Amino acid sequence: MRQREWIRLAIIVVITSIATWIALPTNPGIHFPLGDQDVDVDFRTVLGLDLQGGLQVLLEADPPAGQALPTDAMAAARDIIEQRVNEFGTTEPVVQQQGTNRITVEMPGIKSPEDRERAVRLFGETGLLEFVDVGTASPGPGARIETIPDCPAGDTAPRDGKYCTVLTGKNLDPNAVSVGFDERNRPFINFGWDSQGAAVFADYTEKNIGRNLAIVLDKSVLQAPRINSRIDQRGIIQGSFVLQEAKDIVTKLKYGALPIPMKVIQQREVGATLGADSVRKSLIAGAVGLGVVMAFMLIYYRLPGLVADAALLVYAIITFAIFKNPWAPVTLTLAGIAGFILSIGMAVDANILIFERMKEELRAGRTLTGAVEAGFSRAWSSIWDSNTTTLITCFLLYWFGRQFNAGLIMGFAITLAIGVLVSLFSSITVTRTFLRAVVGSGLVRHPWFYGASVPPTPEPTPRRSAGLTSPAGA
Repeated sequence: MRQREWIRLAIIVVITSIATWIALPTNPGIHFPLGDQDVDVDFRTVLGLDLQGGLQVLLEADPPAGQALPTDAMAAARDIIEQRVNEFGTTEPVVQQQGTNRITVEMPGIKSPEDRERAVRLFGETGLLEFVDVGTASPGPGARIETIPDCPAGDTAPRDGKYCTVLTGKNLDPNAVSVGFDERNRPFINFGWDSQGAAVFADYTEKNIGRNLAIVLDKSVLQAPRINSRIDQRGIIQGSFVLQEAKDIVTKLKYGALPIPMKVIQQREVGATLGADSVRKSLIAGAVGLGVVMAFMLIYYRLPGLVADAALLVYAIITFAIFKNPWAPVTLTLAGIAGFILSIGMAVDANILIFERMKEELRAGRTLTGAVEAGFSRAWSSIWDSNTTTLITCFLLYWFGRQFNAGLIMGFAITLAIGVLVSLFSSITVTRTFLRAVVGSGLVRHPWFYGASVPPTPEPTPRRSAGLTSPAGA
């Protein structure tokens, strides 16, 4: 083998070794200190709602009495809820609009009562932040108050037990909203205004020094501090928050209030569709199917089939390692597993095209080395065409699933596309490198081992150097 081929083989071995370590079920992850923080990188298999169960919630629009439901309110509410759910940390959530006034939320892996309560509170509440003039009153944290959204400019005095809203969260700068910590490590919430909000807030606080300003979320008081000076662009919200509560409030403020109040009309825990026993049987069936395919390749194509089987194992390990990557893990659902299995067929199909071309070249009298190179080069156009059309189909399926919030379709498209891309690497690079190593070693040269029935043409003898002469009479 040439030096370049050895380097390529070494790279494949290194990649496969790393992928094998990542794919191990007992992988411990990577954990090390970096400065003042600890870096934790976990490689785990993420399962969808149908494989691990989770939470399903049905929300219904609850507009004030006598108020019609705006035509675009539900679409906007669905987008905001989806953004909030994504911040929760669950993988592959499904948020779908049902009919004209309902939204379904599915969150895999949410099983404990505490997580269910927190999840519903996060996306089910309106998330309306108000800065309310309460005059000399000082309502405590958690107190419920009624607000008046449209008060005359400069006249914010309480009216019939209701208080005037000075500003709402719509004027917040999302980039300025974050969680901070005081000197005693207690969490608080940073906030900032856009240009319009900053001007209104600065003018109001300057003219109302000595009065109380309540910070209210969904009609519940977070705090009601006294105004001591003019406040311009930035401020903080302090309260008796735990860290997770502060993070949830920040999530609501970042993505805005729901355009219409929503109420939970159904909440249930969803069990895994398959169950542990069925998942185990599916894995056994998949292993048996893979074994049959590998046995067929070995029997029919002999030595190239053995090489293809080794490349197929490399393909499966690398693909599964990509699924477990910690930065954008692929959620495995039934549809996703189907896409992965289908991509295995694509990888085998590419090898079949290559090996059939090799057999034709051997029968035509090519040398063994020439037949190997010609098999790959002449089969490449067919492999490229078939895989490109599959990738185009994956793109269309993903687009279709995204338009209609069909998570199962999107999962199928993602796993199939990843499998096709890895299969190209496996079929062209890995199989070719392995086969060149076998042929270059010269240990196996009989045509039967390569699926042909005629001996290969002998390799040409290297020409003598021009400075040497043959013996007399030669």
